[in-house]
Amino acid sequence: MVVVTGMAWTTPLGDGLDEVWRLLCAGATGVVPVGSPHRLRTLLAGEVPFPPYASLAPEERQIALAVRTLARAFAEAGVAADDPSVTLVLGTSFGGQLDTEDEPERHWTREVAHRLGHPGAPLCVTTACSAGADSLLVAEALLRSGRARICVAGGADVLSEVKRLGHSALGTMSRTGLRAFDAGHDGMVLGEGAGFLVLELEGPARARGARILARLDGVGSANDATSLTAPDPTGDSVVAAVRRCPGGTADVAVVCAHGTGTPVSDEVEATSLHELFAASESDPVVFATKGALGHSLGATGAIEAIATVLALRHRATPPLAGLDSPMPGFTLRLADGTAQELHGGAGLSLTLGFGGFNTCVRFSCGQSGPEEPRAGTGIARPARPAVAGHGAITVEDPTARSVNRPAFYADPVAWLVAAAVEAALDGSGCERDVLAARNDVAVIVLTGTHLMPTNGALAAQAATHGRVSPLRFAGANPGILAGLTCIRWGLRGPSLVLAAADDSTVDTALTVAESWLGSGRARYVIAVRHQAHPGGHTARCAVLQAAAEPGTDPRALLTAPIAAPATTA
Repeated sequence: MVVVTGMAWTTPLGDGLDEVWRLLCAGATGVVPVGSPHRLRTLLAGEVPFPPYASLAPEERQIALAVRTLARAFAEAGVAADDPSVTLVLGTSFGGQLDTEDEPERHWTREVAHRLGHPGAPLCVTTACSAGADSLLVAEALLRSGRARICVAGGADVLSEVKRLGHSALGTMSRTGLRAFDAGHDGMVLGEGAGFLVLELEGPARARGARILARLDGVGSANDATSLTAPDPTGDSVVAAVRRCPGGTADVAVVCAHGTGTPVSDEVEATSLHELFAASESDPVVFATKGALGHSLGATGAIEAIATVLALRHRATPPLAGLDSPMPGFTLRLADGTAQELHGGAGLSLTLGFGGFNTCVRFSCGQSGPEEPRAGTGIARPARPAVAGHGAITVEDPTARSVNRPAFYADPVAWLVAAAVEAALDGSGCERDVLAARNDVAVIVLTGTHLMPTNGALAAQAATHGRVSPLRFAGANPGILAGLTCIRWGLRGPSLVLAAADDSTVDTALTVAESWLGSGRARYVIAVRHQAHPGGHTARCAVLQAAAEPGTDPRALLTAPIAAPATTA
């Protein structure tokens, strides 16, 4: 059983766990006008007090924010920051990389570890708004497999001018304030922050005398396979993510909703929650934090995971900021500021991200956790997945593989990843079987430390014209490296993107794949590794399935030295 032994956050309302929780429950807001030299849809945003906005470059602010928050998480759990047995799993969306055309000397995650004095190379999750939650998914898989002893997982993300320009261009932001699930909702408000949770197996945690704050019952995920930015209006993938989460809707007292305040997203969550709980014995209270804190993108899943744990521990939910008249058809209890009794000991935290990502994290306190699927220590090491097919593509310039259209744009690397998937499916003869199971086909993409090609173009566009293309902003989201493949083939299983990947990250990806295949959350896992090198770009794909007998080693396929181009363009 995985437990939470420490938590820390930095939010627009401050950084103390109890202090921020008290302010949230009192209806306080950290959303204020934040100045900009550009013409934006709104100046409203959730700004963290330190370091102040525009005082440093976005990348430097993100590093400083992550270091300060991580240091407090380590301290609260009684774990040394330089402990080599700790694995850092750090999530973000764009991070600070959109506002510069220059490649950083060191990836932000490695700079964070360096300043913390941590000797390991962190893992980096880049699944857009689900990144903070998906970092918990990765950490759970590592702990349950026995490949990690302690994980500190979560996300950090900062405001930046290009993000504000991008969301202004997309029309996603409200001019009057974020009002999730209110009849007058008309958009979201950007924010920033960081949140990290210290996770470990219960036995070792108790043995070292750690304080146990909650159990992490599990994490479920699914991809919409519909759009780069808009959620699937049916809500089916949100439902699938919850149902893939161990424990599901049983004994749920609270749901921390994604709650962006955009009419489409709110409607999707309302539809999904109704389907999930209409026939359930649970009667949860639904709350959300973005109206008070803003939408912190890659950090939001971790911040809201912490809020879910605090709601369970305090047996209370903060009111939904801006809720005056609940939207028609919302059938569950909403946190409206009145005293509402909580029934049950479990809580769900939901995140929905650009690129189709949907993630559900379930926590419990007391006796409400689901029955453990594994006996004994909770450690199990299933056999390596078998390779059902594989392929590779090497090109000098990834734009040669792009298939963009006037109303659709994705970064060239995403198209290269899709080309490698196509080569694996077509060349190995497994396409028919894989696509027959498309609702249960997962995708994991690994990429390196280099900026995606579109990032620099957006930075230049913002600097020169004071605006950015909404199509290119949406298509530059790092999550699209997996999202495009899901859209292209209609794949609705779990999905994940790991950046700053080296050979050891391949082991992490295969551990997650084992977890999905072994638990039945996926029937196939499509794993792709993209690498930039002096000769161009290479994407290698392995299609994995569970099998009794080992075959080709997927690690060998994904870590082999890059040979001369098999395909050039």
